[in-house]
Amino acid sequence: MDLESFNTSRESLVPLLALNNKSNKNIIIFPTDKEAIEFSTDFSNLNKNIFHLPSWDTLSYDSFVPSFDIQGKRLEIAHLLLTNNNYNIATSIKAISQRIYFEELEICKIELNEEIDFDSLIENLIHLKYQRKDRVESKGSFAVRGGQLDVYPINYDLPLRVIFDGDLVNEIKTFDTISQRSVSEKKDILIVPATELFQIKHSDILNLSSNKKENLDDYELFQYSQSLDLEKCLLDLTSNVALHIVDKNIVDNQLKEIIDIEKDTFENLKQYFSLEIRNFKSRYKDISKFFGEYDINFYSTSDLTNLENLPNYFDSINTENIIDSLKEIGKIYLSTKNKVITEKFSMLSNVITVDNPFSFSASFKDLNLAIIDESLFQKRKMIKSKRKIKKISEQAILVPNTYIVHNFHGIGLYEGTVVKKIKGVEKDYLEIKFAGTDKLFVPSEQINELEVYIGGENPRLSHLGGAEWERAKEKAKQNAKIIADRVLNLYKLRNIRNDSLIIGEDTPWQNEIENSFEYIETPDQLTAINDVKKDLEKNIPMDRLIFGDVGFGKTEVALRAAIKVAFSGGQVALLAPTTILVQQHIDTFVDRLKDYPLNIKHLSRFVSKKEVKSIVEGVEDGSVDILIGTHRILSDDIKFKNLKLLIIDEEHRFGVEDKDRLQSLSNQVHKLTLTATPIPRTLEQSLMGIRETSRIETPPENRLETLTHVGNIDESTIALAIQREIFRDGQVFFVLNRIDELQVWMKKIQELFPNLNHKLLHGQLSTNQIEKTMQDVWDKKVDVLYATTIVEAGIDLPKVNTLITLRSELLGMSQLYQLKGRVGRRMEQSFAYFFHNTNLSIDAELRLDAIKSIGQTATGYSLAMKDLQLRGSGSILGDIQSGFIANVGLNIFNKYVVDSIEGKTQDKVDILETEIKLDCHWGSSIPKSYINADSERIDIYKRLEHSEPGEIDEIKNEIIDRFGNVPEITENLFLTAKIRSTLQTKKILRCKIKEFQLELFPIDLTEDLKLAVEKQDKNFIFRNKRLVLNFQQSLTPESTFELLTSIL
Repeated sequence: MDLESFNTSRESLVPLLALNNKSNKNIIIFPTDKEAIEFSTDFSNLNKNIFHLPSWDTLSYDSFVPSFDIQGKRLEIAHLLLTNNNYNIATSIKAISQRIYFEELEICKIELNEEIDFDSLIENLIHLKYQRKDRVESKGSFAVRGGQLDVYPINYDLPLRVIFDGDLVNEIKTFDTISQRSVSEKKDILIVPATELFQIKHSDILNLSSNKKENLDDYELFQYSQSLDLEKCLLDLTSNVALHIVDKNIVDNQLKEIIDIEKDTFENLKQYFSLEIRNFKSRYKDISKFFGEYDINFYSTSDLTNLENLPNYFDSINTENIIDSLKEIGKIYLSTKNKVITEKFSMLSNVITVDNPFSFSASFKDLNLAIIDESLFQKRKMIKSKRKIKKISEQAILVPNTYIVHNFHGIGLYEGTVVKKIKGVEKDYLEIKFAGTDKLFVPSEQINELEVYIGGENPRLSHLGGAEWERAKEKAKQNAKIIADRVLNLYKLRNIRNDSLIIGEDTPWQNEIENSFEYIETPDQLTAINDVKKDLEKNIPMDRLIFGDVGFGKTEVALRAAIKVAFSGGQVALLAPTTILVQQHIDTFVDRLKDYPLNIKHLSRFVSKKEVKSIVEGVEDGSVDILIGTHRILSDDIKFKNLKLLIIDEEHRFGVEDKDRLQSLSNQVHKLTLTATPIPRTLEQSLMGIRETSRIETPPENRLETLTHVGNIDESTIALAIQREIFRDGQVFFVLNRIDELQVWMKKIQELFPNLNHKLLHGQLSTNQIEKTMQDVWDKKVDVLYATTIVEAGIDLPKVNTLITLRSELLGMSQLYQLKGRVGRRMEQSFAYFFHNTNLSIDAELRLDAIKSIGQTATGYSLAMKDLQLRGSGSILGDIQSGFIANVGLNIFNKYVVDSIEGKTQDKVDILETEIKLDCHWGSSIPKSYINADSERIDIYKRLEHSEPGEIDEIKNEIIDRFGNVPEITENLFLTAKIRSTLQTKKILRCKIKEFQLELFPIDLTEDLKLAVEKQDKNFIFRNKRLVLNFQQSLTPESTFELLTSIL
């Protein structure tokens, strides 16, 4: 086979291989994944036929399963190699040399209008390791809904819906995981296996070991699979391919280093393995031994002599001369979305505007082309990808064994749905257990009488028919009135009109600063910024709460609010809970605002006494525009001349005493509160409308979801986690809230990793020691930090991407979430381990399940809602006892507070809060044969209750889209919902629909109604507001709805 060597720059490879390559099948191998990704992005602007092959995001013998996204891409490229004769693949030596775990790649292809045996298709998906679920929300799962298949292949960004007519494929659509609604149509789909290990059996791996172990979990399956005798890698799936190897010496060294680390890992950790694996086998194949079988081009980018296709690099200093220098260039590739830059280049011919950013700007005289990135002319904002951001719903889902509150009967336990036939009519009933042997079967059409209970763990069940529930409600109402009075007093204080609070429109300087932000703002972030600006332009004090996960951009919202106030002449105070966090804020503010005439100061232990005195004087005389500090800001000697805005960061870290001092400070200034996981009291205030709320739910672009492991303490897993992070030059947080145990673990891990720098951090150290240790972590002088939960509200540390937490069952939801937020703030894959002791309480198990299931796709808001549900709510505005809330649930208590604020009397009841009795002679339900999952059916019943007729039609269209054509009994359900909506509108509380008779109560017989009724039945009966009509023809759901619409 041919061998050629070239000296070339890394940048020259892009046009060389994208435009002048003679081979149809090319694999370009780089030392690292990062280089391969950068190359493929640049390449894609010149030639769309490029694919990136990633390596697994896990170490050898790791306790994590590689992500679905990466496995999906690898399997898709495996299929490409087997079936395509024209491709370009950029990859790393690690990715291409990794051994594969299948002899033949099995895939499932579905095309529009083809016939497929439906049952065989389901069997095939199970064979490919897809898991059957009630509802498809995550990759690797599928659901069957009658003649409809929902499936989420791991190689697709959105799940797919395949609608069959018998065995004929009628439609293929993508759909949204949250709404479950269709998004776009497709002609065909390619489903790869749900795992690269789809052909590996547990028995294959168990045979490797002599010790007896019945089952392996998914982690162990991946952990020990590399010990199997498998010799193929992806390169073996193709032939007649040209290899392009960039910096072969570095590539060889990289592979050797990877295998050496594998060996070290194996030797250090095999004593902890659950299987007795004695012989090391590398996950990687030394493909350099087989290079002679391919056409190979070697490219050296380190030898700067005799470079071919030498690039002429542009810099941002002399941009005025760039366009003139390009006039003789034959083809110019320009990456920009900026209209000003596009207009500048419009005078040149042969300019091709491309979508993705380039990693460089240069011209290539020999190739007669130029590559220009817009960052040459301005600071490029991070390019927004097309991936869909998943948001999580905070609605509490009604599932069996959930505590509920019935408006009329009290607290019960929902046990599931049952179908009952009463008076010849079949319906779904919700089975509710109350105290003792009491049970209540609630018809599906009355589902809105139920709410998921929020108020604490294991509430006391009510007795049916007793006075206990009424007494609990009465006490809650009285308590709600007290809180309502406090709310009204707070409103009065904060609604005093004060024109001096009005902050003017944005200045040109403000616009300059905002445009210099290096990232593209997320939609939620822009909404929050605009909300804050509108509040600041009013003559009443702002009190707004910004919910946003760690690293989601709350600081930018605060900065823009601060400069708006400061440029208008007002002072700003930013309060943070720790000195390190203050330091981070001051660094950010000074860096962004260094070119503008704003005096920004901070108060912390890093500031000398002399400086403190000067700052205090500056605050008092108004020369300090923005003051950032800890509790020190709340001291008596801090007197602002013209304070207009108070910003509170990480609010959950401040105690009630601090907040009371803040209350007096903030009554007549604008207040902006930032928090990731608010304490329940704060959440209750926003739920009740006491404070305005903005939520930033969209994660930053390219932020990877933190992989989370929850399980019993496992020393091998802990050692592997540290090994992985140190291998990629990162840092580790090891958290345990018991100091003596923490020191034991520190000694144990020091023995295992003696060459690392280990440090201890806990609250018993002096303030100076704590500050010094955190500074060392910030300066990357610490590899593993052993700490109590003192780190939970720490600084943004980009190198800390592995968190190990022991005894996590002892931590609250807010603590767990804040700890998890310590990692995963950059584009690196982050890992969070939550280890617990074997005996978990139900409450702890629920918390750990929640923290595992909720990743970057969720919000701190949803965690706080879950926290409320698990541990109940404290007082809302101070010292009111939470027992009243626990006795009736937060939702009912909130209603009482709102009713009191709005001045409702106890006797005044809205018609929608009154039970409407509707008896029909026909059946109306959602059979399990149509929608099997109870939770799905209950959700539909709940949405239909109190919906308007137009909304009911929308729900019906959605259900048809998601589940296929509705059966007749479900069609009856939608029409019955329309009938109920009509009755509610006309305030009719009782309606009996027999086959030939209709009865309504209460109703006023007006002249118009009398005329309309006589057209239907001249012999109608009307007595004591009760109307009865008789008919010759049988009443159907459709005819009854039309009748009621015509007469009412």
